[in-house]
Amino acid sequence: MPRVVFVADDLGISPGVDEGIAAAAQNGLVRETSLCVTGASAEHGVNLAEVAGLGIGLHFSLTLGRALSGPIAGFTDAQGRFRGLGPALRASMLRRVDRAAVAREVEAQLQRLRELGVRPTHFNGHHHVHCWPVVREVCFAAAAAAGIRWTRLPAEMAVVGGRLLPRRLVLAALSRGAQRHVTQAGLRVLPFVGSSTEYRVDFASRFASVVAVLPLQDCEWMVHPRVADAEFARLDPPSARQEAAAAAELAALTAPATRELLAARGFVVSAYAALEVAPGNTASRPHAAV
Repeated sequence: MPRVVFVADDLGISPGVDEGIAAAAQNGLVRETSLCVTGASAEHGVNLAEVAGLGIGLHFSLTLGRALSGPIAGFTDAQGRFRGLGPALRASMLRRVDRAAVAREVEAQLQRLRELGVRPTHFNGHHHVHCWPVVREVCFAAAAAAGIRWTRLPAEMAVVGGRLLPRRLVLAALSRGAQRHVTQAGLRVLPFVGSSTEYRVDFASRFASVVAVLPLQDCEWMVHPRVADAEFARLDPPSARQEAAAAAELAALTAPATRELLAARGFVVSAYAALEVAPGNTASRPHAAV
């Protein structure tokens, strides 16, 4: 039976995010979560995720919090505080970043994961930074050296529609740029879903429409369950204003009807540890995104 790995990003960013992910695991579909070790709530998040029995991966960050290895030219200020999405992406696209410093930061965040007692099941990036120019040249090799086998290429499957939307085109281009480095590192990827269901007040209906057209094959579905809290609102004001969408997403991920939709199409909910990839399987090679 085809398996869907629901991966909840942003663990460790705030208590509300941690609690939303735990709820989506205990009462819903989530079996994997990606930990942002530069978040102020990282230890709290790990504790909740372990109680919920979740696989935990690294949500590599270059846009939130403070670098663990010190200042990084192009990504942080002189005190090591990350400059945020816009400035960081521009610096990366222009290759005005310190590659060696990025490599040190990847290692530092992987080490922090180990210090928290986590054996990572996967590797991806906050704001998909792992696919950005320069960053992708060092991060996948580091993840593989740490024993990680799975990563993410955020080029959404074409079948779900909306492939000409600007954000989808950007993510597809970044994924194509990262593919060679993923292959060289020997990491595995699953066909990706999730961009089309982000920040949707109509999450449940959009979820149903995507499930209806998904090919009967293994895939990864990125989700962002959370409950409202002041720390998240302070860190990410634009996303915090999407409270109605966040509530709709968490409600759908924990609703029995959502699981029934998946089962009706023949999908089962899974985790990375349960996947056994045979040679030639779509989980081990690039997939059509645009």
